[in-house]
Amino acid sequence: MPRSLDLAPLHALRDHKHRLLAVFPHPDDESYGCAGALKRAAADPDVATVLLCMTDGEGSSQFDDENLDRETIALRRTVRMERVAELTRVDVLLMPGLPDGGLGRIPLSDLLEPIRDVITVLDPTVVIGHDIRGVNGHPDHIAAHWALRMALEGRPTTRFAQVCYSPEVAASAQPRLLFPTPLDRIDCRLALEQVEIEVKEQCLRIHDAHISLVDETETGRVLRPPVECFEFWGESHQPPLDDLFAGLPEAD
Repeated sequence: MPRSLDLAPLHALRDHKHRLLAVFPHPDDESYGCAGALKRAAADPDVATVLLCMTDGEGSSQFDDENLDRETIALRRTVRMERVAELTRVDVLLMPGLPDGGLGRIPLSDLLEPIRDVITVLDPTVVIGHDIRGVNGHPDHIAAHWALRMALEGRPTTRFAQVCYSPEVAASAQPRLLFPTPLDRIDCRLALEQVEIEVKEQCLRIHDAHISLVDETETGRVLRPPVECFEFWGESHQPPLDDLFAGLPEAD
């Protein structure tokens, strides 16, 4: 069963022109996929941002050499998630504590409940999550995608922005990133600004991520200008938009 979530802070966020909800299975998914977008949205006073991380990340193999138990891993990764939330300045971080590595095996109602509850209260204009292939085929990523799709049924005005990666980026990230998205299916490309690049890099380092945006040279560190890409469910935009909220109605 998911932990009970404190949804009270979400009610005040309904007054914002736009509400952005990011839903991911594990701590670090958000940093790989959309830390720059979260930072940009949080810097806009007209946008409220909420991050829903479905598990505590206790199933990670990242700490195998330290021989840590799952409870200790969960605590460590939760602390990292909280640091990322502070760094990206999201308004609310929610973690229902569902089983890492088991999202596809728990009752569907347990997976849907926290997502639906947050969506009902927040009424997001944009939701960010994994695509149907889950970036690398991870079962938790795929289960989270389908649960999010189901939770969004009957909400045609909510844009579902699926994190995706261009063929060039996917090729450079092998073997951890397996599924590129064709360029003609990328609906939004966010060219990150310097502060967003730096925040994304810091988030990746907090999680001890396997990739970096930084090249080390003889004269110092060079931050490569990354682009975060999204494929919209049920929409097509060519050329791609440069704003997740472009073309959406504003809140009443």
